[in-house]
Amino acid sequence: MSMPTDHPLPPYQLAAGKLRKQIQEGKLKPGDRLPSSRELRTELGIANATVHSALRVLREEGLVYSVPNRGTYVSDPGTDSTGEFKIEHTAPAWYSAAKEQPAPGDEADPSPVTEALAQILEQMRQMAAEVAALKQHVATLEDKVHQLEQKDAR
Repeated sequence: MSMPTDHPLPPYQLAAGKLRKQIQEGKLKPGDRLPSSRELRTELGIANATVHSALRVLREEGLVYSVPNRGTYVSDPGTDSTGEFKIEHTAPAWYSAAKEQPAPGDEADPSPVTEALAQILEQMRQMAAEVAALKQHVATLEDKVHQLEQKDAR
């Protein structure tokens, strides 16, 4: 299955589309490992940089995640593009209600459980911000690698 050469879309978008369709149709299920870059390159008849660009698009869409030195896998609907479980960035209603009301018998201080939950929530927010920054850094590095690969191909 090679890519058409007369299509108006760039080859990496066509490749991403073919893989996206396999995921949407259930041919590739959550947790399945995608074929290696080499296999995709051969199967689709495209360059290595094009494969990486197609996989980057699917990662950005949250359909797949990559594990260094392991491969690229189909994401579970309950995970984000890194394969990690999604973390809500807003406090659930029960937490907000518990924080607003003092603990029984202690009108001045919040309960120790509420304090612990507040600390955990703050740590989760900090980690989510760090993950977002790292994702941006990885995307920048992937773009640079792609540019270098294209430069080397010339």
